[in-house]
Amino acid sequence: MPELRQELRLERGADTLTGAPTWLVIDPVANRYIQIDETAYQLLSIWTPGRSTAEIAARALDRFGVIVEDKDIGEFASFLATSNLTIEPVRDGWRSFADAASKNEHGWLMWAVHNYLFVKLPLLKPQTFLDRTLPLTAIFFTRRFWAAIAATGLVGLYLVSRQWETFTTTFMNFISWEGAATYGLTLIVVKCLHELGHAYTAARYGCRVPSMGVCFMVLMPVLYTDVTDAWRLRSRRQRMTIDAAGMAVELGLACVATALWAFLPDGPLRGVAFSVATVGWILSLAVNLNPLMRFDGYYLLSDFLGIDNLQFRSFAFGRWRMREVLFGLRAPPPETLPRRTATILVVYAWLVWLYRLVLYTGIALLVYHMTFKVLGIVLFLIEIVYFIARPISTEFKAWWAARVAIRQRKRTWINAGIAGVLVLLMTVPWSTRIDVPAVIEAAEMTRLYPTRPAEVVSIHVTQGQLVAAGAAIVTLTSRELAHELQLTDKKIALIELRLARRGSDPEDRSKSLSLERELQSLRTKRSGLAAERGELTVRAPHAGEVAELNLEVQPGRHIARAEPIALIRSRDRVMARGYLAEHDLARLGHQNPGRFVFDNPMLARQPVTLKSVAGAASASIEIAELASQHGGHIAVRPQSDGRNPRRLVPMAASYLATFEVDPAGDAPEKSERGIIQLTGSPQSFLARAWRQTLKVLVRESGV
Repeated sequence: MPELRQELRLERGADTLTGAPTWLVIDPVANRYIQIDETAYQLLSIWTPGRSTAEIAARALDRFGVIVEDKDIGEFASFLATSNLTIEPVRDGWRSFADAASKNEHGWLMWAVHNYLFVKLPLLKPQTFLDRTLPLTAIFFTRRFWAAIAATGLVGLYLVSRQWETFTTTFMNFISWEGAATYGLTLIVVKCLHELGHAYTAARYGCRVPSMGVCFMVLMPVLYTDVTDAWRLRSRRQRMTIDAAGMAVELGLACVATALWAFLPDGPLRGVAFSVATVGWILSLAVNLNPLMRFDGYYLLSDFLGIDNLQFRSFAFGRWRMREVLFGLRAPPPETLPRRTATILVVYAWLVWLYRLVLYTGIALLVYHMTFKVLGIVLFLIEIVYFIARPISTEFKAWWAARVAIRQRKRTWINAGIAGVLVLLMTVPWSTRIDVPAVIEAAEMTRLYPTRPAEVVSIHVTQGQLVAAGAAIVTLTSRELAHELQLTDKKIALIELRLARRGSDPEDRSKSLSLERELQSLRTKRSGLAAERGELTVRAPHAGEVAELNLEVQPGRHIARAEPIALIRSRDRVMARGYLAEHDLARLGHQNPGRFVFDNPMLARQPVTLKSVAGAASASIEIAELASQHGGHIAVRPQSDGRNPRRLVPMAASYLATFEVDPAGDAPEKSERGIIQLTGSPQSFLARAWRQTLKVLVRESGV
């Protein structure tokens, strides 16, 4: 047996979930805490270097009445050696340490990869500062203080609820470089106070805080505080207090800032209060409380359940249960735990795997798009290989190692058959349905506007009234136009007078040609002004119904050129318009029949026929009610430019299509949204996925 290091300490640890005692092996050099069970503690208490496994087993039986096999003692000795708890292994001596060190050496490429994924930079050794200033923080550990903070937060939330629209619209004021800088500075300050909360709470319970600093996870800086010494605490309640201290600080700041925002006047101080409040509420509840990542919520859940090394142990249970479901190996669980606890660990492991798959894939895509193409591809592959492909490969290797037992189980062949059927179903081209988000509306629909700023004289129609083509809707008048007409008439009369007397006036006779040209120009101008005066009587361009009438348009009121007057909608013919997805274009035939299914379930389905499809993808969605921002089915992102401040750009290529509606159906009284269901050529799921993959590869390759 090897000799243990003299500086190691052994202390009693927190009891397990089942009440079994645990012990901690404390390595002060490496600042490590290794939890062992009572059997391991008994072996350490009688450990004598140089003894054989049989002698150790005999002493354990004689002193504790525990039967320990020689194999188990040998494995425990190997564990002590691989954990660097021994002075020098009996076998190979110092060479084993040299071999281990050489295995840990990596080339520059692996060094770059590991430091890109995770690097930890200690910046401070705060223990002396914490010991000196700890008495000043006594008030923060009293129930009265936190009761006052909670009351302040409730008052603040109530007052904010009374000004909710003002509070939410404040977000728009931070969409600027100044707003981003304010939020960034607020985040740094709040996170520093968050880490001080962990540090002071740990110091209050007698724990040592060796370092504070920053770590970079996929180049994202995250502050950290080393409170590993909390493992020494036997009280899980004290551990949970340390875990939650950072979030408590953030939520306390958020409570005070929320209340201050309600009372402060508009200005910089109110903006700071808003940023502190939103950072505290959102980050504490949405990020730090998340137990699926190794943030505060994970350690809270671990100490609450009484399960140390929660992810490592839950992953073992998750893999075990997955193999049992797939192959039915009837292998024993990784460790003996109550059935309810084992189920919790399995569910937790599967949730973490799913969360990591989505999170790391999203991070990989984000990194790819944030850098230039070559570096983006390299970083994307590192993310996918390290976080997703490597764990899957490790699991497949375990399946391969147990392939003999797996092949002998009946459940293996049943699940293989089910998987084969699913793959077959995905390869069979059975899907013929094509869904097109669309609206059904009048074929002719015209919104009427004045030709120029004018004053309303009279209104000739009411909303809902049927009008013929050319019927007067509103009569307008324009003083500027009347004045210009009058001035033009006077100029025409003056020139006609000069032309009439040119026989007796030498000057007019010499300018006769220019006067005639000017007269012709004035007469043309007057004809245009007269026509424009005629257009001041706004008429229906086609027969139909007055679907909308601007109630602000009243006699005696001046209206601007961009102000709508009325909407005339035809009633004898309707049409449908919608947007086809790019991947469905190749599946369409000529004049495909279909049916319009209304979002309103009270309306009957209408037969439709495809009439035309645009030759190019739409740069923006013109039918606003089909966009996701207005409850439609087409995913869009708002974009503003000089001409259109609210442009709705589709996330995927969409082609405008028009459809004829069966005239035998009942025409809707207003524009209605729905889905047009067309029948196209059949397509399998795998074929569609392969086409989409090829499209992305071709697009990103730049070909």
